[in-house]
Amino acid sequence: MNYYFLLEDEKSFLKVLPFWLQHIGFFCERVSDIRYIQGNNYILQSGQGVTQLITKVLFDTINTIRQNPGKIDKLVIILDAEEMEIETRREQVKEKIRENYSIEMLGFDIVILVCNHCFETWLLGCCGLYPSQCVHPMSDFYPYYQHYNIEESDPEFMGVPEDKTETTAKYHFHYLHELFRYKKIRYSKNKPEYVSTESYFQKMVERIESTDHIKSFREFYDFITGEINNNR
Repeated sequence: MNYYFLLEDEKSFLKVLPFWLQHIGFFCERVSDIRYIQGNNYILQSGQGVTQLITKVLFDTINTIRQNPGKIDKLVIILDAEEMEIETRREQVKEKIRENYSIEMLGFDIVILVCNHCFETWLLGCCGLYPSQCVHPMSDFYPYYQHYNIEESDPEFMGVPEDKTETTAKYHFHYLHELFRYKKIRYSKNKPEYVSTESYFQKMVERIESTDHIKSFREFYDFITGEINNNR
């Protein structure tokens, strides 16, 4: 089986996904170009943001796969819901594809996975991330700490405080950023190494195995593990 992963993300998740696939035990080896596809390979590409993905990169990718018949078995598209409902975002992508192609005639499967609300929302689901001791009121993280307990409550349901004007996805990123700063952990979209580790990833898996939280991450995890099991 050969896979083509097309991610909305341009930085963090694009760097992290290969490590997560290793931690899960994904059976495919990454190659840089469809020309090098043989057996049990995968390609990873950025969609350069959601707007570029659904207006240009998606079609370029599908055309590339069609021009190389038999190379790719599944195109896996992963993007953020942001302010949309998951199924609304998924249907938006399907509709864009239907406008240009007959999906049934493409010759490969298309899987659409949606982060609710963004990649950082998934990262907030890591078990043990929320401070066990009370945060000092003068800390920059304190307003976030006081607003929502991501350990006890599902990060996917965390809204934006009334005094903030940013989107939910932006707020989740800032929450994670300030939490890591408080814990003296370096993280940015350009330097996501900390969340690439097996220990961090396994704490996210622990969350979905012990609760019904971060269901959109569970869908991603179940898809990858399902592919592994189906190809043994």
